[in-house]
Amino acid sequence: MRLERTKNGDWMIDPEQLHSRLMINPGVMRQKMRLGLVTSRIERGSDKDLGSSRVTIRVAGSSWEGIFDDAGALISEKML
Repeated sequence: MRLERTKNGDWMIDPEQLHSRLMINPGVMRQKMRLGLVTSRIERGSDKDLGSSRVTIRVAGSSWEGIFDDAGALISEKML
């Protein structure tokens, strides 16, 4: 799994990659995103975590967290 940058420089995760983690069909995930039913938060690391980012995705009662390096590669992940 990777984070990709948009044209504006924002991080983006493909719903196809999230579906196996959150057990939500990618099409349903896209629909929930359009309806504003998916929340996400990105926190940049500091001190010993400098260069990494924590991404939290919440949808339909499920929450997933991934830690990514500065290039967008997944380092670790867990369900919350």
